[in-house]
Amino acid sequence: MIKDTSVIIAAGGKGTRMGCPKQLLKIDGKEILVRTILAFKKVKRVKEIIVVTTPETFTVVSKKIKGLKFAPAGCERIESVKNGLKEVSSNSSLIAVQDGARPLVHPKHIDSCLKAAEKDKAAVLGAFVKDTIKIVKDGKIIKTLKREELFAAQTPQCYQTDILKKALKKFGNRILATDESQLVEKLGVKITAIVGDYRNIKITTPEDLIIAGALCKKKK
Repeated sequence: MIKDTSVIIAAGGKGTRMGCPKQLLKIDGKEILVRTILAFKKVKRVKEIIVVTTPETFTVVSKKIKGLKFAPAGCERIESVKNGLKEVSSNSSLIAVQDGARPLVHPKHIDSCLKAAEKDKAAVLGAFVKDTIKIVKDGKIIKTLKREELFAAQTPQCYQTDILKKALKKFGNRILATDESQLVEKLGVKITAIVGDYRNIKITTPEDLIIAGALCKKKK
């Protein structure tokens, strides 16, 4: 039996590097955040989508996509995820956490990640790095890492609801984490790595907008 799934979309970034809230910038005529939400709308098992953002941004996207739930953005990502979790339905057994600024995520990869989390407790979408990665200390390269073992985490990051709640309750106030999977790791849960593709970029700089626009046009 397919478990009910809730999606928490973290979209509270101020876009300081972009000069405005990046989630409302458009790629090929459509807002970044709208594109992100629509990808999840195409996944049948998704029952609700909670957008964690500012009231102003939510007003914009809720006029374009009906049935969304709102939660206020926190100062940090983990705080935003906690706020989103408060709005999750009690019927949801699975939760997907998604960056609002990853508009090119593919629905088939979302579904694969959710299926893995359903089976293995937790799963993270990502891609193996293409570059050779060095560790640098005091301006000097001290070590070269094995590229075949390096996995660049993307989103969604998917969890059984009780696992995510436990991780946030136990470590959410004690560990400075850039994503919630770091907290789940602390529970001793072995997180499944789901290989997606390199299109699933996070829009962070103006150059990313150009790349995303080109990818959208190529897809047509």
